[in-house]
Order: sequence, then C-alpha cells, then structure tokens
Amino acid sequence: SRPEFTDPEILRTNLASVILQMTALGLGDIAAFPFVEAPDKRNIQDGVRLLEELGAITTDEQASAYKLTPLGRQLSQLPVDPRLARMVLEAQKHGCVREAMIITSALSIQDPRERPMDKQQASDEKHRRFHDKESDFLAFVNLWNYLGEQQKALSSNAFRRLCRTDYLNYLRVREWQDIYTQLR
Repeated sequence: SRPEFTDPEILRTNLASVILQMTALGLGDIAAFPFVEAPDKRNIQDGVRLLEELGAITTDEQASAYKLTPLGRQLSQLPVDPRLARMVLEAQKHGCVREAMIITSALSIQDPRERPMDKQQASDEKHRRFHDKESDFLAFVNLWNYLGEQQKALSSNAFRRLCRTDYLNYLRVREWQDIYTQLR
C-alpha cells in the first residue's frame, strides 16, 4: 500500500537548482544548512558537480564554500533548471534564443499535449501536424507558433475550446507561456 506521506521534495529531486539559489543568496555551506529534512550528502555532491560542469560555481577548498561565477549569476536569475538555463544562455550566442526559450519552457512543464486512452488515434492525428522529422524538440516550436497564431485570432473562450479539440491542456499551455515570458 502507498505511504501516507511522500518523501519531501528536497530528498527526491536534483539539488542543482537549490544549491545554485542558495549560493546566489550567500547562504553559506549547503551541507551545514539546517534543512527540515536534510538531503543526502551524495545528492549535494551530485548537484555541486553538475553546477561545476556547467561553469556556474567554483569550489573554494580552503573556505569549504562555493563561489558563483558570472555565468552562475546569470543562471540563477532564470526560473528553470540550471541545465536548461545554460541552454538558453548558449543559444543567445548562436542566434536561436527564441527557439531555445520555447523548448526550455516546454521541458519545464508537463507536456501540454494530451493523449486520452479512449482517443489516442484522434489525438495523435491532431498532434502529427506539429511533428518535425529532424527533431522532436522542433515539434514544440511548431506547436508554439500555431498556438500564438490561434491565440491572436481567437477570443479567450474560443482559444480554450481549440485547445480542447486539439487535445491540448489549456492550463499547461498557459504555464508554458508564463515560463517563456519569465525567460525573456
């Protein structure tokens, strides 16, 4: 049977985002922080290692502390996982930041495309028009562009109905748009 309570999220998730924010706020040694439920030291080490690989922090061995790099400061200001934030910053150098922000936003939420058990074929058919043979990620860009056009052309209620008939979750679409806006 299922437990009455699930484990606290701090024990279940990648800690890179938490460590990045704590370092940006100057909260000191992560391992010594008085968490209500302290995360496993290995998870802290994994998060630190990831942030070092991303170039977000450097380790000051003598002070047993982490220092935010200029890149880390930029990453800490974006409302997504540091790996996805790094993708957005790198995309700026390559002239594809809009597409990277669309994809990053989509990967930060539950997929807005719905596939009900009793309507899988119909939903697959509706979603197929966004497919891109080169990349699954570009399907998100195609869907985003379609939604943008439809949202401009339709009233709010008509747009909600369109989402329903296209097997798209309206609330997840809104969340996707909100994250995209925050990345700008």
